[in-house]
Amino acid sequence: MEGVQPLDGNEGNAPGLRFPMNKLLLAVSVIQGLGLALCLTYVCLHFQASQVPPQYPPIQSIRAQFTKCDNEKGFIITSPSQDATMKLQDNSVLIRCDGFYLVSLKGYFSQELSLSLHYRKGREPLFSLSKVKYVSSIAVVYLAFKDKIYLNVTTHNTSCEDIQVNGGELILIHQNPGGFCA
Repeated sequence: MEGVQPLDGNEGNAPGLRFPMNKLLLAVSVIQGLGLALCLTYVCLHFQASQVPPQYPPIQSIRAQFTKCDNEKGFIITSPSQDATMKLQDNSVLIRCDGFYLVSLKGYFSQELSLSLHYRKGREPLFSLSKVKYVSSIAVVYLAFKDKIYLNVTTHNTSCEDIQVNGGELILIHQNPGGFCA
């Protein structure tokens, strides 16, 4: 047995043990690289998402005026603002979105009258004022798709056309966007 050398503690340098150590280092490096790639992807996507503004529909609102009274139609409602998101049709404001609305009604009249603000035929009015020369009312009410906001006026001892209105305005602002909207 002259050709066999005794083992003297240098087992780490043996070629058979070096191969599994290289595999382990390679596996750890691949896992670290994948982790770094995932972190960079997450950061990039998060940064890009914060750059895009959220896409909410515009808040439904209108500021309408009523300045003259017609014997057949009552107060004529007009909207001088072009940026109103709600529309007028047949002397009423159309409701396109379900939800709560802030409703403000203001005006000064030359003579006493009775005034009511309706949202559906056959239902109780939102506001009902009797024998007043001015109105300044605010309420939050629930309105639904296809409701129509309109004014009903009753004059006492005079024609509706003889009544002068100063500062007559009707404001509606949708308070909780995101519900059903047509």
